[in-house]
Amino acid sequence: MARCQEIPHTPYYGTVDATPLWLMLYAEYYAWTHDQETLERLWPNALAAMDWVDENLKETGYLAYARRSSRGLQNQGWKDSGNCIVNRRGELAEGAIALCEVQAYVYAAKVRLAEIARLKKRIDLADRWLDEAQALKTRFNQDFWVTDLDFCALALDGEGKPVDSITSNPGHCLNLGILDEDKALSVAERLQAPDMFNGWGIRTLSSLSPAYNPMGYHIGSVWPHDNSMTVLGLRSLGLIDQALEVTQGIFDMTRCQPYHRPPELFCGYERTADHSPVQYPVACSPQAWATGAIFQLLLTMANLVPDAPNNCLRILDPALPDFLQHLSLHNLRIGQTLLDLEFERVGSATACRVVKKRGNLRVVIEA
Repeated sequence: MARCQEIPHTPYYGTVDATPLWLMLYAEYYAWTHDQETLERLWPNALAAMDWVDENLKETGYLAYARRSSRGLQNQGWKDSGNCIVNRRGELAEGAIALCEVQAYVYAAKVRLAEIARLKKRIDLADRWLDEAQALKTRFNQDFWVTDLDFCALALDGEGKPVDSITSNPGHCLNLGILDEDKALSVAERLQAPDMFNGWGIRTLSSLSPAYNPMGYHIGSVWPHDNSMTVLGLRSLGLIDQALEVTQGIFDMTRCQPYHRPPELFCGYERTADHSPVQYPVACSPQAWATGAIFQLLLTMANLVPDAPNNCLRILDPALPDFLQHLSLHNLRIGQTLLDLEFERVGSATACRVVKKRGNLRVVIEA
């Protein structure tokens, strides 16, 4: 199809978020591995990536996308279907679109890359990126907050107006620090209301929206990877029970699938006692994002904070959901150390112990 020019994937770079996400991964990889060789080898790439971000921030102060090719994708965030960027009236947004979660990725990329710059004695870059991150956060909380909904806008449209529907996108912002704490807590609470959380997971779009369709690709369906990002955010805010409730829904859904494979997405119909989750007819299964979501959820339960450069792993108040009494992690690598960890739920508490350690990593368990 690409050779016949029916689709532009030859490859096609119609994505606004891959660049800041790559910068976040670059920093996260170093935190887990202390791989200085890779850090040095990819530093020029990191600088080039940040330059691309900054160049695209110049016009409006936000990282936005607009289709320039008639064959390209209309929407270039993770929700890339043509009908998903809608306001509260169900109307399609027009012009260049600045998604809320993309700004959170930019914020996190600047904060995390500032840490790397400080390690490399580039204090000028570290200070500049932190200042820019703080300025972005200030603008974001002013421009994206929809006061009467007490919720974060999905995006800003080409005129800088909030695209004010209730969607799952702000869930990606919860763990990244761009939202003021009171706003983050308001978003977290709203995402678990019945029009968003259907018992299996959090919908992409509120069931109260005029554009809602439980079988719509990004306008009412439920995506495991999307939920895993929100669960991470709920956990970071200390909302452990809420995070575990969504986690349980995704695991329950997964156990209903052939071979226990989480699908790319499933329909947004309400969970009932006598029905399994409704399959999305053409969902990919297996699918990388969905499979990765399971590992993200496990990581959130264990709540691991790696710091390989300082030869330390912190385990912060681990918590297993009701359905899971025991969790074992084997050959977990942090820096040059391999660990076996065991977590056990006793009543409402979760205990952790180091079963085996091959290396001199310092493990700190905090409850």
